[in-house]
Amino acid sequence: MNEVPLSAAHRRSAFAVCDPAYSAAEPYPPLAPEPQWLYPRSEYECFLLRKMRDEVSRAGLNVGYPGVFHEPVATVRFRAEIPAGELRLRVSGIAEAELDGVPLPLPSPGPDGFRRVSTGAGTLLVTVTSPDIRAALPALCSPGIAWEAAIDGDDFAPAVPGGIPEGTELPAVSVPLTVLGPGKWDAGTEVLAYVELHAPEKPDFGCGESLPELENRDPAHFEQSLALVETAPNVWRTPTPLAFRYLRSGNAEQVSCRALFEPAVYRGAFAADPELTEIWMHAAYTLRLCRHHFLIDGVKRDRLPWVGDLALSLLANAYVFGDPAPVRRTLAVLGRAGIREQHLNGIVDYSLWFLICHDLYQRYWGDRDFLKLQRRELVDHIEVLLEQSRSGIFLPSAGTWLFIDWVDCPKESALQVLFHWSLQAAERLAERLGEAALAGRCREHARQLKSRLFAEAFDFRRGLFFQTPGEPDSGFGRHANFFALLADLPSPEQRPAIAEALLGDGLPPVGTPYMAALEIWALHRSGASGRAVERLRRIWGGMLRQGASTFFEAWREGAGERERYSFYGRPYGLSLCHAWSAGPAALLPLIYADCEPAADGWEQYRAREVFPGREFQLTVPLPGNELFIESGPDGFRIGSRLPPPPRR
Repeated sequence: MNEVPLSAAHRRSAFAVCDPAYSAAEPYPPLAPEPQWLYPRSEYECFLLRKMRDEVSRAGLNVGYPGVFHEPVATVRFRAEIPAGELRLRVSGIAEAELDGVPLPLPSPGPDGFRRVSTGAGTLLVTVTSPDIRAALPALCSPGIAWEAAIDGDDFAPAVPGGIPEGTELPAVSVPLTVLGPGKWDAGTEVLAYVELHAPEKPDFGCGESLPELENRDPAHFEQSLALVETAPNVWRTPTPLAFRYLRSGNAEQVSCRALFEPAVYRGAFAADPELTEIWMHAAYTLRLCRHHFLIDGVKRDRLPWVGDLALSLLANAYVFGDPAPVRRTLAVLGRAGIREQHLNGIVDYSLWFLICHDLYQRYWGDRDFLKLQRRELVDHIEVLLEQSRSGIFLPSAGTWLFIDWVDCPKESALQVLFHWSLQAAERLAERLGEAALAGRCREHARQLKSRLFAEAFDFRRGLFFQTPGEPDSGFGRHANFFALLADLPSPEQRPAIAEALLGDGLPPVGTPYMAALEIWALHRSGASGRAVERLRRIWGGMLRQGASTFFEAWREGAGERERYSFYGRPYGLSLCHAWSAGPAALLPLIYADCEPAADGWEQYRAREVFPGREFQLTVPLPGNELFIESGPDGFRIGSRLPPPPRR
């Protein structure tokens, strides 16, 4: 088979590759094929999340994880209409079967794990129970048969495929270490890895994302467990993977690390000037480290999925890897328990981001099968938000965590503007599901909410939203205003005043690169693309100039070496690899080529010359295709491996 040649963007950006498991040709590291096990909807994802939460606890990570999550069940019933003959059946757990209500003995498994059942035609019901639900899920594998599954015995729905019932750990890649000095090593970049040390006695051991963290000897300031277990005489290993760049040990004779990576291929690429090319590549690698079974928040502390952060990591994933699987799993697991008991991740604005993320997922991947699978949760989610806000149009925030960003300021207007954005997303989702009446209710609620926002939270003289509705003296902030631009809330005549205020220094700064990326996106959409790139260079280029190999949870310009790594009142609490800071991986294609889908699944797309004559190359992964964009003195060109999608 002929190897697919690399695109111009891949070739020109090769100098900036910082991923020790980088591949632009096929998924790496390779993963052995597994049998296709079947589960009830979302059970496998919820099992993986529980395993992840258990590992976070064992790793000693200093993170709280609020919210309500569905717990996998111990007993599942599988049902199928089968023909007469021999049936191949493999189960995980204790199985009982009946055909048309009559008990059917199951033979012992063969060497391949399958039971060969001779049976007549009829309705086969197989009940599978896991003897230890924390160790393995009840599951079934039976190729060629259309199975349904139920967790309550009655509500059957098509069974969905998943991985092995015990869960799968990411494959490992050996990463070479460079000697920094006596007893100190550098992995060259941030990694999540198991560490192995050879020493005549238990090693003195430490690690850090930064050199100051490496030098810390005070256990009170450890952000991860530094426990070691002896796996063989004089061989010691960390029982859980650690996030670090630097290692130290005063008495180890040999040190090695095996870094964990989800198999992935860098289908997308971006190359412009060296600084922007490096920013894109380091943003892509930041996201790569946070691509596990789910798109997680960070590898040192928040090694868990959060739905608000997904809005940005979803976009970055679309332009780098083009892989829907981790997005789909994240949406499935976070939405499974619903919001009748508590908002997603315990945060009111994260329940709004959930709808925006679902809408973006459909726009970039057009996955209608998944949308239909999640119909129940999505419809109920929208209904709850409409119920909660019915009396006053605004969504109430009292008695719950209103996050928005790590800033200390009034956030009520920002919440309501975000609510308007989520209602637009909800309307589009309802329309895709054929829920016309629900779509109409969302549209009408958004209309009333918009009217009330301009009546109670907008200063027509300044042309800005102030921070608390009904309180003009609450001051002006950034979040409500760039959310408004992204949600198309202001009229074309009102947009310039908001963009101008965001470009100045008169408004308090955002607290994280997460919100900075959304603000930059809003500036581009308002026509300030050049200034948006300048701000991107200042923030993410600033981190690179400080020696970052991946991008930080927060960045404070001008902070000293020790101050820049502190967060949450802890000297090394800042995560130096955070998926919500991978924004440039999406922002640079969005800004330089204005490239985004104009219809679900890229069936239509937009792309235009934003900076005439400025040289860059871009490769965008599409479902089943790639889009190639080049610009320079000779003009602006678009191509693809396949014929372009039809324009409608």
